[in-house]
Amino acid sequence: MIDCYATDKTILEQKVTEIINKSKDYISKLEIGGTGKIIDSKEQIFVRFYVTGKTIAIDEVQEQVYVV
Repeated sequence: MIDCYATDKTILEQKVTEIINKSKDYISKLEIGGTGKIIDSKEQIFVRFYVTGKTIAIDEVQEQVYVV
C-alpha cells in the first residue's frame, strides 16, 4: 500500500475520528458485521468501515472527495 496524503497523516487521523464521532447515531443503527460509509463534504473525506461489535474497523479513507 502506498502512503500518500494530501494532509498530514496525524491531522487526517484526527479528522476521521471527528467524522466518526459526529456519526455515532448512524453507526449505532448498523448491524454487527455490516459496512458503513460516511462522506464529509466539508472536509472532503470518505470513510468506509466495518462494524465489529462495539468498535469499528476502518477499511478505506479517501481525501479530496467531491460530492456533486
